Amino acid sequence: MSKYKQNIEKAKEIMNIQRYYGSIRALMAWDLWQGLPVDGRPYRKEVSEYFIKEQLKLIKDPETKKIVEYFREIDEDKYENLYDKAVARLLIKRYDNAVKIPVDLQIEMSSFTSEAQLVWKEALEKADFNLYKPYLNKMFELKTRIAQAIDNTRNPLDVLVDRVDEGMTVEKIHQLFSELKEGIISILDKIKYEHKSIDDSFLKVQCSKETIRNICIKMVETAFFDGNKATYWEVIHPVCIGVGPRDIRITTRFSDLFPSIFSILHECGHGVYEYSSNSKAVEYGIWGGISGAMHESQSRFYENIIGKSREFWEYFYPLLQAEVEEFKKVDLDTFYKAINKVGPSLKRMDADELTYSLHPIIRFEMEKEYFNGELKTDDFYEAWNAKYKEYLGLEPKNAREGVLQDVHWASGHVGYFQSYTLGNIYGGQFRNKMLKDIPDLYEQISKGNFEPLNKWNYENIHQYGQLYTPHELMLKVTGEEVKSKYFIQYLEEKYL
Repeated sequence: MSKYKQNIEKAKEIMNIQRYYGSIRALMAWDLWQGLPVDGRPYRKEVSEYFIKEQLKLIKDPETKKIVEYFREIDEDKYENLYDKAVARLLIKRYDNAVKIPVDLQIEMSSFTSEAQLVWKEALEKADFNLYKPYLNKMFELKTRIAQAIDNTRNPLDVLVDRVDEGMTVEKIHQLFSELKEGIISILDKIKYEHKSIDDSFLKVQCSKETIRNICIKMVETAFFDGNKATYWEVIHPVCIGVGPRDIRITTRFSDLFPSIFSILHECGHGVYEYSSNSKAVEYGIWGGISGAMHESQSRFYENIIGKSREFWEYFYPLLQAEVEEFKKVDLDTFYKAINKVGPSLKRMDADELTYSLHPIIRFEMEKEYFNGELKTDDFYEAWNAKYKEYLGLEPKNAREGVLQDVHWASGHVGYFQSYTLGNIYGGQFRNKMLKDIPDLYEQISKGNFEPLNKWNYENIHQYGQLYTPHELMLKVTGEEVKSKYFIQYLEEKYL
């Protein structure tokens, strides 16, 4: 076997072992929300730290270093196939992070994240920002140290953003977001009075949890999701956790009907992307979707571009009417207008499709101000409220309605929020290309034929796992750099 082949095979082995460790940690993360008792936390911390050390030991091994150095010297055109190139790229990235970020800092970050999430949960229940404030402060300090360890010549937020949305910069995001904000505000100014008169009160219908659960699961599994690759659980904050290449854990709220429907469409959008990698990607240990905005593009796509389309409900509304008696009195036109009613909201997860993108922009701007030295975490409560007043004309009554509503900062996802709005932008660009390829896409959906949609997503996006960078995949699929104009055009078509 040639030296090239030996190194590729070893790289595949290392990447797969890394994914095994990741699977264990994903299960522990899922269990943190599902069943970990209070007195079990100290031992869980020990277990978590052990696996982090073992994972780092492998990636920092001298043999791994030799393989990484070998691949650094190879010209891109020397790789025999794209999978070889991708596994080398991802191994180098993991190695660099492991070497540059001190082991003690990585362990401290992991241990602190588990603790911070539990304190966040308690603070959320009590609406007590002061309880959470010291943890928020330390989290941002830890993320700053991590960013500086990786590259102390750049703004820490640029480093953190690049870890999530590879190749993206704060400057590029600012440009895309400025264009999008202008487009959203223009549409909002034209329709805000018209939408005030839309009656959506009937959406707050009371249903049993069993009914809500049945509707949600039947809907996603009929449209696009394989229930044999997932389990569903109820927690306060909806998430999708990828445990293995065909093992997804979906958690959501089954308390209110429509928040549950749209959150499960969102999380299952993540899930179908996560479990659909082809066998080659699984073999190489590069399964699962590209993190950040690309992943969010799929969740937001299924939640809104598909899940809030008229054609989707032309097919599924009879199911809803059969399960919930009250909707037999409501015609489809009235229902469709209600689920797409535009109006400012205090909570990101309850926001309408048009104004949603402003919510992550607010969080991203706060992060940017923090890392520019313009804002302290102690002042996040007031800064949050001020931005909501400025952007949406609303002010939270307490921290539960405001700065505490998201788990992200507590879970270490500083430099992540931009991914939601970028995901909308990506989704708009994918939709534009999809409709060129499948002009009758929505007509097929209205008839309950989801095969063209799912086939296109699989062939163009899902099957590749982490084979491409976000930039490479966008160019491959659409032939263009990422642009905000397609999502703005979609919003204009729908709402004007």
